[in-house]
Amino acid sequence: MGNVPSVTCNFSTPASYGDTCQSIASDWGLTVQGFQDLNPGVACPDLVPDTSYCVIGSISSDSPSTTTTGTTTTKPPTTSTTSSSPYSPMQPGLVSNCNNFYRVASGDTCQQIEGKYGISPAQFSSWNPYINADCDNLWLDYYVCVGVPGATTTGALPTQTPSGPQPQMPGIVSSCKRFRLVQSGDSCYVIDDTEGISLSQFLSWNSYVDPQCDNLWLGYYVCVSA
Repeated sequence: MGNVPSVTCNFSTPASYGDTCQSIASDWGLTVQGFQDLNPGVACPDLVPDTSYCVIGSISSDSPSTTTTGTTTTKPPTTSTTSSSPYSPMQPGLVSNCNNFYRVASGDTCQQIEGKYGISPAQFSSWNPYINADCDNLWLDYYVCVGVPGATTTGALPTQTPSGPQPQMPGIVSSCKRFRLVQSGDSCYVIDDTEGISLSQFLSWNSYVDPQCDNLWLGYYVCVSA
């Protein structure tokens, strides 16, 4: 008679309508087989809405065991992997040629990290593919990639004592005389038209904002006169 594996579940999550084994496994950094191992008897591919499924846990048997631990987007796993890299632990999925790392601190957002290192959202996403578009799965005290060889960046934005209303987007010129709070529905073109300024003026006063204007921060101030 074979050994019956035992699952110790450390964290489970409820399935939403339309979820599949593949979708939840992908969201939580697991293979489908790993997800099935953590949930013996699960009937893939479809899952039952509002039913909780294990996504972090260990699997063992009476024989010399191997332990399988899943990962979570809400908090890092409690078990760690020994690594020879000084930048450990790392978020999953970092590109292999990363040569500049940042340790996630409390309160960090993707936008703040991008601003600090002068990189674009597209660069940050391509170097850290595990982090989702909403950036709600940064792991506290884990390293993310903020640079690769040959990448073009604007450079880390200088730290200075800000003047004017807070909070401000990074990269605002020190000579700014008038500010505007970014509101829902704003775009560079809406702001430029409302304030009677040109796009080139706006970009020169707000160096972090890219030419496509796809990285305005809602609830932050930008410069509209200098």
